[in-house]
Amino acid sequence: MDKLEHDYENLMEQIRPANQERFGRHTEKLTEIAGQLSFFNEAEACYDENANEPAMEEAVNEALQKPRKPKKKGQREEDLKEFPQEIIPHDVSEDRLISTLGEGNYKSMPDKICWQLRFEPSKWIAEKHVIKVYVGIDGLHQDEFLRGDHPKVLFRGSIATPSLEAAIINARYANSNPLDRISRDFQTRTQLQAHVNQCDETPVDVIHDGRPAGSTSYMWVHLNGGILKAYS
Repeated sequence: MDKLEHDYENLMEQIRPANQERFGRHTEKLTEIAGQLSFFNEAEACYDENANEPAMEEAVNEALQKPRKPKKKGQREEDLKEFPQEIIPHDVSEDRLISTLGEGNYKSMPDKICWQLRFEPSKWIAEKHVIKVYVGIDGLHQDEFLRGDHPKVLFRGSIATPSLEAAIINARYANSNPLDRISRDFQTRTQLQAHVNQCDETPVDVIHDGRPAGSTSYMWVHLNGGILKAYS
């Protein structure tokens, strides 16, 4: 009897996924699949509704106490050198220079460079903000500095722009994508830069891939502006 009961349980375990595969709904709109965990809802799965919301002061103090790694000089420009660049000047008008420092009492200093990364669907633009800097050399405002308007940023010292942050938030919390998948998706955009991306899905036979015999495999081929990429 014990053996029969054990065999019956094994049989039911095999029939249940087979029925689900044969008669279940074949759509990506399913939020859950019977017998299968979801890898794309960490925020919802790890959410604890009984946890207390931290106070604003506590969250700010915790963020400020974390040590920041020293930045390597020139590393930001090196990281963004492969992206299309757009130079955006931030100068100070002549009227403002004269009214603040006095006519003839100023000189131009080395520009301040501020890098930001703007995200647009299917492409990246590295914004190079050139902020003009002047210093008073005579008069009442000698040795006083005057700078062009600094671009507004979400996080001080970060290359993130509102468009980039919006894309990450939408992918993470609206589409429930893991951060690693979002990162890899952004990396592929550095290779596929054309306006048209043609894709083809082809069933293929794969031998010795660790799965049971007869398992269906696919190859996805992407053709984009002369760049051919294949994934399986």
